[in-house]
Amino acid sequence: MTPALRFLAIDEGRQRLHLIDTHDPVFGWQRDLADFPLARDLQRIGPRRVLVGFERGFVEIDVDSGDIVRVCDRWSGVTAARRLDDGSTLVTGMNLDGGENGIDVLTLDVDLRVIATARRDGDYVRLMRPAGDGYLLCTNDHILETDAALRPRRRLAAPGFEHAWKAERLADGSTLVAAGYGAFMARFDADGRLVQTFGGRDAVPAEVAPFFYATFQVLADGRIAIANWQGHGPDNGHKGRQLLVFDADGTLRDTWSDPVRISSLQGLLVLA
Repeated sequence: MTPALRFLAIDEGRQRLHLIDTHDPVFGWQRDLADFPLARDLQRIGPRRVLVGFERGFVEIDVDSGDIVRVCDRWSGVTAARRLDDGSTLVTGMNLDGGENGIDVLTLDVDLRVIATARRDGDYVRLMRPAGDGYLLCTNDHILETDAALRPRRRLAAPGFEHAWKAERLADGSTLVAAGYGAFMARFDADGRLVQTFGGRDAVPAEVAPFFYATFQVLADGRIAIANWQGHGPDNGHKGRQLLVFDADGTLRDTWSDPVRISSLQGLLVLA
């Protein structure tokens, strides 16, 4: 079955951003991301506006038109950007303060001035998500949970994590993780114990071809939408199913692909 979803999609293989309706192939728009390389992060920050994190900062885009509204282009090595409820923005990446071998989280005020910095040693980070008064950092083969100063609190890991892409703290205190090249999802309970994996190669039809589980989103009804990235470059669209939708218990229910428009789905933000 094809899920009925409208969503924003980062096609990493062709460096484009799309607005897509899975039931209407002519709906939406596409925008070239050449000026905003290595776009990885997506967040809805208003009824008509989204935040897109890219290698040098972030850009705000109008959902309806795809027009650029605001740009913050300032660093090198940004991997995540997150707007907070008070209007400040967290920017995460490698060596953003000009140092070496470090992970930085910068806090920007509403005028995009840096008002706080946190740094820890490290050589890899992908998406960051707030978790209580600290952060979840994806640091390759494990998720590092830290306090606001990036001091470690605990480590969440599962066999097979490789370039783990995203971790999200859920309302019940559990944590959901996309395993990157491990190509599965992992769930940890509130105490940090691994309690479930799902979506792996041995648990889905062969045509799904799990390769790299990247961005995911827990939908309002509990379903989990996942981007199944298929590799760098423009010609990966036929290698596997690009969008996977699982029930809350980890059962695969729907898949979707558009290999003509999209090569490698990496970023995902479901709008409706």
